[in-house]
Amino acid sequence: MNGGSWLVPEAATAAPGVYLAVAAVAVLLTGFSKGGFGGGLGVLATPLLMQVLPANVALAMMLPVLIVCDLFTLRHFPREWDPPAFWRIAGGSAAGILLGTALLVWFGRPDVNGERCLKLVVGGVSVLFCLLKAWSAWRAYRRGPSTAATASRPGWVAGSLTGVACGVSTMLAHAAGQIVSMYFLSHRLDRRVFVGTTARYYLTFNALKIPFFFLAGALSERSYITFETLRWNVWMIPLCAAGVGAGAWLNRRMSGAVFTMAVYVLLFLTGVRMLATAW
Repeated sequence: MNGGSWLVPEAATAAPGVYLAVAAVAVLLTGFSKGGFGGGLGVLATPLLMQVLPANVALAMMLPVLIVCDLFTLRHFPREWDPPAFWRIAGGSAAGILLGTALLVWFGRPDVNGERCLKLVVGGVSVLFCLLKAWSAWRAYRRGPSTAATASRPGWVAGSLTGVACGVSTMLAHAAGQIVSMYFLSHRLDRRVFVGTTARYYLTFNALKIPFFFLAGALSERSYITFETLRWNVWMIPLCAAGVGAGAWLNRRMSGAVFTMAVYVLLFLTGVRMLATAW
C-alpha cells in the first residue's frame, strides 16, 4: 500500500466513484447504529468495504471509524452503564482478541491465502449473525412479553465464554455487535444504561485492538493499520459525526424495524456472495 490519493486507496478493487459511495454507506450505517437507530446496522460495514478493498485494508480502515463513532456515542451516556455486566464479559473479550490476533498472524503466513481466509471468516460471520438475529426474533415472539422479566442475568462463566466469541469476531471482522447486544439485553437493562454499557464496551475493546493490529502486521506478511490507511480514513471522520447524529435523530422519530430488516437481508446476501467467491 504505497502512495495513493487521500480519498481512494491504490488497493481499491472498484472504480473511484463506486468505492467512495460504498465507503460512505459503510460509515453512515455504523454511525446510525451507534446513534441508536436500527440496532446492529454496523455489522454490514466491514463486509461492504471488503467488496471494494482487500480484506486486510478494509479491517484496518474500519477500526478508526468505529472508535470515532464510539466516542461520539459515549459522550451522550457518560455515567449510564452497568459495571457488573461489563466486567463479566471483559476478561473473555480480552482473551478472544488474543486468539483473533493469533489467527490474523496465521492468515498472514506466505503459505496461507490470507485474503481467502478472511473473506471466508467475514462471510461466515455475516451469515451466522443473520441467523442469530432471526433466531433471537423468533424466541422473543415465542416467549412473549409476559415472561421476559423472569429471565436471570448471565453469570461469570456465560459472560466469559460470550466474551471470547466477541473478542475473536471483533478482531477478525469487527462483527461482535449482535453477540454483544444479545448478551447485554439478557441483563434486562434500562434503555439508556444498555446503550451506555454497550458504547463503553465497544470503545474499550475497539481501542484495545489497535496495538494488536500493529502486532499482527509486524508478525505476518500482511499489513493492517499503516500511515496510508489512516490517511485514507480522514475524509470519513465527518461522516462518523453525521451518522451518529442522524441515528440519534431517527431513533427519536421513527421505527428502524423495516430498515434494519432490509440491511440484514443485504448482509445475508453479501455474506453468501463472499463465501461463494472465496470458496
